[in-house]
Amino acid sequence: MSANFLDLMYKYPKAANRLSERYNPTESDKLIAKKFGKEFFDGDRKYGYGGFSYNPKYWTETVKLFIERYNLNESSSILDVGCGKGFMLVDFLKAIPSLKVAGIDISNYAIENSHELVRNQLKVANCLNLPFADKSFDLVISINTIHNLDVQGCIKSIQEIERVKKKYSYIVVDGWDTLEEERELKSWVLTAVTLLQTSEWEKLFKKAGYTGDYSFWKVS
Repeated sequence: MSANFLDLMYKYPKAANRLSERYNPTESDKLIAKKFGKEFFDGDRKYGYGGFSYNPKYWTETVKLFIERYNLNESSSILDVGCGKGFMLVDFLKAIPSLKVAGIDISNYAIENSHELVRNQLKVANCLNLPFADKSFDLVISINTIHNLDVQGCIKSIQEIERVKKKYSYIVVDGWDTLEEERELKSWVLTAVTLLQTSEWEKLFKKAGYTGDYSFWKVS
């Protein structure tokens, strides 16, 4: 099997002015953001989200696409790698209350301030070494997380996702196709370490032995 491009994020709302909200962040801004603490999630917009609270408008429709694509049901299990405060998992549980869900994030702040519905299912951990047995989850999802590592870290985290999934996985990373997309992305990102053209990401997925679905996050 080989990796497969599939855009399941097209219903996720994107602010029309998000590029102007954080254009050309300074190196100081990036250093603060990469701590993934309070400033990144709930501080000034120049450091990250600019306030990160649950709102069903973000994940509800996208979760429906995941459920349909991966035939999820009452006995399915899901892992969110880079779960933040667990908001996507909340919407999975609202759609299928008996789902087994789990999430990991490198941020102590995010887990400590996660949504109460899923807090007991989340833990602080690193995607380089997922704290789960082989083939633990029917679906493993990672949205805008692994690109925060260097190239070797990306490969290792992809291999970890392959290890803990039973069958399905879905990864989203920052990527570009045109020079204009590259310029906008590099002028906007705060935490990504590995920034690649989409064709280069596809080569990296192949090198890592990735067999799941993937798509790319673009600023424009």
